[in-house]
Order: sequence, then C-alpha cells, then structure tokens
Amino acid sequence: MTGSGEGSAVDSVPSTVPAPSDYRLAVPEGWERIVLDSPDRWTHRVDKLVKRGLRRTKATPQLEAALAARMRAQAEAAHANGGVEMYFVQQVVGQVPVSAGLVVTVLRPLSGTEPGDLADIARSLALGMPGEDDVTLVDLPAGPAVRHRHLRRPAPDDPDGNKLAVVHLDVYLAVPHSDQRLLLSFSTPTAPPMEPLVEALVTLFDSVARTLQWMA
Repeated sequence: MTGSGEGSAVDSVPSTVPAPSDYRLAVPEGWERIVLDSPDRWTHRVDKLVKRGLRRTKATPQLEAALAARMRAQAEAAHANGGVEMYFVQQVVGQVPVSAGLVVTVLRPLSGTEPGDLADIARSLALGMPGEDDVTLVDLPAGPAVRHRHLRRPAPDDPDGNKLAVVHLDVYLAVPHSDQRLLLSFSTPTAPPMEPLVEALVTLFDSVARTLQWMA
C-alpha cells in the first residue's frame, strides 16, 4: 500500500542531486488512510470511516458525532503542524480491541535557521525526556533515523476527557539532499485489555518504519 498520495510531499532545495519528490510507506491491511490535503476532503473521509466503523455496533448518533469530531480535530492539529497524512486502525484480535494511529509529518526548518542533523534531534529529545523515554539512533533502509519511544499519561484535568496512557513511537528521518525531516508518529493506548499487545504493536510500528522508500 502506498503511504503518500500523488503530488510532492517534500520540497527540494538547490543541490547537484535533487531531493526526493515523495515517499512510499507500506502499512498493514485494515489501516485507514486520511490525506491531509484539504479540510473538506478529510472531513468527508472521517465521516465515512466513522460510519463504517460503527455500522455493526450499538453506538448512538451522539457517540458517532463525538468520535467524528475528535478525529477531525486530530486531523486539523496534524495538518497545522505539517502533517501530510494520517492512518487509523480499529480492529479486534481474538476478543481484544486494537487501536492505533500514525501521523506522517514533514518538518521544515524555521526561516533563517539551520535544520540541524539527526544527532541534534536525538540530543534535544534526550535532554527533556523522563525516565520512561527511550531515544536511540538507528539505521533504516531509507537511511539513519532517530527512534523515540515514550509514554504519555493524560493530565487529570485533560480538556478532552482522555483517561488512557498512550505509548508513542516517533521516528525522525532526514529527507535526502534537503533541509527537511520526515516524522512518523505512531501511537497506541495501553489500558486493559490492550496492555499485552503493546510490545507487539511497537514491533509492528518499527516494521512499518522500515518499509519507507524515497521516490524520485
């Protein structure tokens, strides 16, 4: 499955070797893709996914509307931060519901600033990380990357009412021959009965990151 859509996901900078114009990412069957190109298109996509996902449940119209609103808000926030696409999965493995997500973001340096290398990203993450965080430099088929695994617990007064701790796996890659970085942000909740599957899902996230290919 192709991760990026048609058109350029990354911009080139003057160089003797051009930067890739796009990327390809393979995700497992059942992962639903939302392209963050325009609010009108992703709103329609979100509404369609929510209706299909809740079709065989006893969800009320109010629950359906609330879920769609939350997904639209996530899409808007991702797009505002440079996100180009999102993936969601809601499945049942055995009798255990599985929930996970992925946001792909293009990170561009601020005007007048240097982008810094991956080691700078790793050092910055390591300086601010609590004890449950893990930051490492890894080699992927698409090139060197920073791997950042961390656990985030919601605040007691979370405005969205979130009560579940979430495991995140962020993978930063340098776009070849460019001053940009590509960020793959995976996440999955850890509350029962999901806890036994968390390590398997993190392994799956690592496998997805390894499928990334740069496109000319």
